[in-house]
Amino acid sequence: MNDQHQAPESPPPYTPPPVDNTASYGRRLGAFLLDGLFMMIAMMFLMQYLGLTEMDPEKAKNPEAMQAALIAKLGALSNGQKTILTMFPFIAFFGLHGYLLSRYGQTIGKRMLGIAIVTMDNRIPPFFQLISQRYLTQWLAGMVPVIGILLRLVDILAIFRPDRRCIHDHLAKTKVIDLRIPVVQSPDAAVAPSNSLIV
Repeated sequence: MNDQHQAPESPPPYTPPPVDNTASYGRRLGAFLLDGLFMMIAMMFLMQYLGLTEMDPEKAKNPEAMQAALIAKLGALSNGQKTILTMFPFIAFFGLHGYLLSRYGQTIGKRMLGIAIVTMDNRIPPFFQLISQRYLTQWLAGMVPVIGILLRLVDILAIFRPDRRCIHDHLAKTKVIDLRIPVVQSPDAAVAPSNSLIV
């Protein structure tokens, strides 16, 4: 008879459940509105520079007269000024957000609210990939005649699916995370690369 007792097996090491660090709807909406506000301010400066904000007080009281005056002013712009006006939203976007997006995966609004765009493994996306797959697709969809607004709406409403990712997030293989929620790296995992946003 074997009197030796086998030592009890040690329990497997505890693995904490995955942490959901996805940014909330409120923070994403807040960042979107802040970015829109900064773009609007930039556009107002340009319109003032081009003389498009100067309006006869009498015409300003009449929406139709104000619209007609604005159309006349736009028609009087030189070809160079029209080109600047057309390209300015893109110039302003890169001027406002280019550095932050390339360095931190953030726009000004996202940085103010503590959220960031990352790859699915919590790394800062390559800048070209971020622009070409995430932003360019949105811009092109919005330019489609007649249904452009609908395409953008469908893109945005996709955020209400369980994974809380818009269509442009899926195209770019990115997500938006809340930087206040740390995601701890597994002890046996490799050292996180320098562009990783995990703890």
